[in-house]
Amino acid sequence: MKPLDLETLDLAVRTAVAARDWETLARLDSRLSTYLALLPAIDDSRAIERLRASYEEALAACEAARTELEQRLTALGRSKEGHLAYALASQWGEA
Repeated sequence: MKPLDLETLDLAVRTAVAARDWETLARLDSRLSTYLALLPAIDDSRAIERLRASYEEALAACEAARTELEQRLTALGRSKEGHLAYALASQWGEA
């Protein structure tokens, strides 16, 4: 496996987070996991710290997106229930 440039990976993670590109972020995560599993240790502590901070940012962005999606789905469910109740009330009024 060719060496992984931590600074390039850090930039790629930050770019994926900014673009909300979850598929790219998942691929980068998989690549890093595979790479780290094959290494005993990495000596560049500053690069690792920057990458750790990028991952914290990525996790926060993913959580925010998950919460936003959950809220949208809840709102859609409420809207659907409201439309259904209105339709049923209209049918009862016609009967």
